[in-house]
Amino acid sequence: MTTMSAVESLFIDTNVLVYASWAVAPLHQHARGVLTGHRTAGEQLFISRQVIREWLATLNRPRTGLALSDLIAEAQTFNTHFVILDDTEATTTQLLKLLPQATGVRVHDCNIVATMLVSGVRRLLTNNPDDFHAFSHLIDILPLV
Repeated sequence: MTTMSAVESLFIDTNVLVYASWAVAPLHQHARGVLTGHRTAGEQLFISRQVIREWLATLNRPRTGLALSDLIAEAQTFNTHFVILDDTEATTTQLLKLLPQATGVRVHDCNIVATMLVSGVRRLLTNNPDDFHAFSHLIDILPLV
């Protein structure tokens, strides 16, 4: 598995991807601008299959007004904008090591950190930095705002 140095790689949390994708989201323009800025700086942007599932679950709700067919079409383009990381046996092993260190942390947030660590990605862009505070000794957390 190829890993990237912390200087040139950035994992994108689900909430940032939602804001960047949904035109009426309160942070839509800001999220798009931040992602563009990181791309322009030459950074590789990473997401995981878990993030894609969470993105679909969040935006495939009646309140968004988005058609499932449009969401599917957009999800099919993610590989042109992001490096997509898979959950592997090593990810699960890392998840199980991290869980006891982080009381109160949701499993899916812990799994994002496990995915990052296994893949060598050490920076996370999120609008929920408090959700990852327990792992601040392992990753750098960049707040969206």
